[in-house]
Amino acid sequence: MNRNVLKYIAIAAMLCDHTAELFLTGYPAGYFIMRLIGRLTGATMCFFIAEGYHYTRSKRKYGTRLGVFALISQIPYTIFQRSTLLTLRFFTDWNVIFTFFFGFLVLLTYENIDNKYLKWVLICLLCAVTIISDWSLIAPVWILCFYIFRDNKKRNFIVFGILVCVETASCIPFMISHGETWQLGVFLVIPLLLLYNGEKGGGNPVHKWAFYLFYPLHLLILGLINLLLI
Repeated sequence: MNRNVLKYIAIAAMLCDHTAELFLTGYPAGYFIMRLIGRLTGATMCFFIAEGYHYTRSKRKYGTRLGVFALISQIPYTIFQRSTLLTLRFFTDWNVIFTFFFGFLVLLTYENIDNKYLKWVLICLLCAVTIISDWSLIAPVWILCFYIFRDNKKRNFIVFGILVCVETASCIPFMISHGETWQLGVFLVIPLLLLYNGEKGGGNPVHKWAFYLFYPLHLLILGLINLLLI
């Protein structure tokens, strides 16, 4: 499958995840299945942040696009998560595009800082900043690993699998106690990305902007529907 097909699969999985999060908590089977499917989105988009960084003609424009849409998405994200904008969590609970933006800065640092000690200190600091955003800490690490090993598909997914195993092992007691075993769905990312053929797909600009536009729009719509039902 080409890049565009995988992105639309990630978008559909995200819609499943967020719909279940708001509206299916009283339906355990449907909730579990849709949130399991939703685990495809985060790591898949991390993979394409690394791909996008490699292929983009302008790192400045790519980073600016991520930063701008992170800011745009914060209002819909807060409405979705908190059902209000009148909360300090607007400033302390950031949406996932902020995480992707800091992942981009991690790649920029990795590629351009020569001093290896300074490089890794800055990378750790950039990852730490994401502790207040969605898919915190682990997503920038995934982005970096996908970038470092992008020319070796086998090693790429072995490293990703190891990272997921370590993360999962550290969270198993929490997942069981909170009934969040659907988090294990992140392992589904590996067979999905193995189907990636390295091709871009169609050149229509819609494909390029689909995730950036759909992310805040669907959060806003779902959040407003939830407000009407409260």
